[in-house]
Amino acid sequence: MKRLLIILCTLFTLPLCASAQSVIIGDKTPEMSVRKWLMDSQPSDAEYRCLLFYHSKSELCKQNLKIIKGLIGKYNGRINLSIITKEDYREAGVSLTEHLKEYIGVAFDDNGKTFRDFGVKFIPYCIICNKKRVVWCGNAALLNEQRLEKIITK
Repeated sequence: MKRLLIILCTLFTLPLCASAQSVIIGDKTPEMSVRKWLMDSQPSDAEYRCLLFYHSKSELCKQNLKIIKGLIGKYNGRINLSIITKEDYREAGVSLTEHLKEYIGVAFDDNGKTFRDFGVKFIPYCIICNKKRVVWCGNAALLNEQRLEKIITK
């Protein structure tokens, strides 16, 4: 009976696991559908861009943002950061204004289209891409200097 229960639970959870995040390393980078940039400030152009799918009430998102900011600040314009949120401009704008820099911008998703186009279903989620392809995706908590160096020098 226990085996049957385990098998049934596994069968029911497989579709959920399989549909987690659907962007794959090497995929063509989808276009971002942005309703508005915070303070009309887009990040400066860079060889690589980091997309952090974010919600201002999530402590994990805040931790991921801190990690990414610490890492990309060392690359002198080779990588920029776009924080992407589905939140209302008035709500999230206040808390995210402090993060704006030349290489960091906050994008307000157009009705969740960017989340859908990148296949993001759970946050925090991070995608690093070059001009054409996705080169890394996952939880930013897994990023460190060595891993980011390998991603950028490929």
